[in-house]
Amino acid sequence: MNNLTLTCKEGGDFKPHPEGIHPAICVDVMDLGLVETEFQGVKKMVNKVKLTFESEAKTEDGKPCSVSKNFSASLHAKSNLAAFLGKWRGRPVAPGESIDLQKLIGASCTLVISHQKNLAGKTYASIDAVSKPTRKVTPSGTYDPAAARQRYADWKAKQQAVPAPTSAAPVAAPPANSPSKSGAATPPPPDFDPEVGF
Repeated sequence: MNNLTLTCKEGGDFKPHPEGIHPAICVDVMDLGLVETEFQGVKKMVNKVKLTFESEAKTEDGKPCSVSKNFSASLHAKSNLAAFLGKWRGRPVAPGESIDLQKLIGASCTLVISHQKNLAGKTYASIDAVSKPTRKVTPSGTYDPAAARQRYADWKAKQQAVPAPTSAAPVAAPPANSPSKSGAATPPPPDFDPEVGF
């Protein structure tokens, strides 16, 4: 049998997205499914989504930089996702409004990014703020949503010591949780912003 001694490594030479204000474009909306969260000592399962953006910044080897942010899949008036989308398009999410999260893909924005440290002391890029785009950003075409989903599925499988009950295959994005017509297709409101796209 081979030696199974493992050594904890520093995590490679991954460099987080540069800090600052960056024109960007949404390249993916991923349904993360139910994720265990803890708030004030109380654990609960929450449906989460992940928005991934690509900016005009480049890595040292010339590849486009990307950055992402996770949200609870809710458009409740006090939810982080509703606040984020409201700042992105320049007007708040109205009560009863439904937003097809897939329409975020291809929408440009402006991101404010800072560097933070996680509990292990590793530096990561944090999206601190979003606003309407100052200019259109064209995606590079190098982002692979299928590979991102596979990486997440592999990571989740490693986190689960016991097999999870079987469920339907995850969809690309859940319908926006709205108090009334959840997931119902609605025409764009009169003040729909074609520049942003939602």
